[in-house]
Amino acid sequence: MKKVLIAGAGISGLATAFYLKRRRPDLAITVLDPRGRLGGVITTQTRDGFVIEGGPDSFITLKPWGVQLCRELEIEDRLFSTDPANRKVYILTRGRLEPLPPGVMLTAPTKVLPFLQSRLFTWPGKIRMGMDLFLPRGRNHGEDESLGAFVRRRLGQEAVDKIAEPILGGIFMAEADRLSLRSTFPRFIEMEQKHRSLILAMRRQKRPASETGGATSPFRTLPGGMVELVEALRRAMPDVEFRTGVRVERIEAPRRVVTTQGVMEPDAVVLAVPPPDCAAILRGILPEVSGRISRIVTLTTATVSLGYRNPKAKVAMDATGFVIARGENRRILACTWSSKKFQGRAPEGHLLVRIFFGGGKNEAIVEEDDATLERIAREELADLMGLTGEVVVSAVYRWPLANPIYEVGHEARVREIEGMVDPALNLHLTGSGFRGIGIPDCAGDAARVAAEVAQRT
Repeated sequence: MKKVLIAGAGISGLATAFYLKRRRPDLAITVLDPRGRLGGVITTQTRDGFVIEGGPDSFITLKPWGVQLCRELEIEDRLFSTDPANRKVYILTRGRLEPLPPGVMLTAPTKVLPFLQSRLFTWPGKIRMGMDLFLPRGRNHGEDESLGAFVRRRLGQEAVDKIAEPILGGIFMAEADRLSLRSTFPRFIEMEQKHRSLILAMRRQKRPASETGGATSPFRTLPGGMVELVEALRRAMPDVEFRTGVRVERIEAPRRVVTTQGVMEPDAVVLAVPPPDCAAILRGILPEVSGRISRIVTLTTATVSLGYRNPKAKVAMDATGFVIARGENRRILACTWSSKKFQGRAPEGHLLVRIFFGGGKNEAIVEEDDATLERIAREELADLMGLTGEVVVSAVYRWPLANPIYEVGHEARVREIEGMVDPALNLHLTGSGFRGIGIPDCAGDAARVAAEVAQRT
């Protein structure tokens, strides 16, 4: 029986094992992970009626691979969306929480009256965003540009500061001017080339009801938290060997893998680990590949979840939370009102919130101890929301160098890396450092890698 070794038991490694086993049930698959559990950054804890997420709290349906994976795991019927009563998003700007106007899709306003009435943007900012209707297409020479540069030339600086940076860049915990447009939001490129104007493109396409105030949201989660997805994957693979607390240290030869528990000699290897770990594993056998992978920047982030009893706030709690516009000089990045976003996340009369720290703007703050991060979180929410109440539950999660940044040129860099790996090695790379950071992207790339392994092994 041929053997396949998968390093990393996050969503990428688990989904690769799942799809590979479906294609090739004759293979002996072993999944290793240095943590004491499966799931990678997906981790959920349930305490005193609170459902607390340490990593992703949901995934989007606009990319099909997440729902497809749940369908194949037979848990699609357990998926549910955000609370229809609380689908606003607030932006902190000029010290105030202002709602994102209805009809603003990605960065482009599609409804005139709510946009004109909004206090989120200044009048010069509104006029500049409206100029997108008249600007010519950008010249597309196949070159990459930053997300910030694209939004700035189409919609102006305020759109960068108040939408692209906090909302779109916030997905990656990085500045918009640092992110590759082609690797993060390639849809923008297609829109500009086909429709010229982003506003026209948004108006012409059939929009999800979630983006037009309807009843459907693109976000899906599970009643017991995202850990249900990990548990379903584990149940679906009874004949796959999972070994936690074991780290792959290096590959010495195509058929010699050194782990913290000894040497393995698989017929194929899949590395589904963060870029720093991937580079370290390959340093001996593929030094040039290792060097290029090490150039994929990864950042450290943290979250603090707080559960309030009898909370009181000076703002309307009718949204999924708030993000912070560029230039506001706050110690936090954003806050999700978890029990407002999804029903069943807190007991009656309680509120669960999650505060984000670190990333490209203030990575050093994550080095503070748990008590300090919790204190900062409470102080910021009291200042910004007037939020008070007894905190009965708190949880801090840290993710050292686990957040990859797709800088300009990332797509070409990944192609170059993959082109340098000799197919005869039967070595495959996947995970959030390469072709997408979300659960759907990771699941889709896992299916691709599984097909390659099945063919070559």
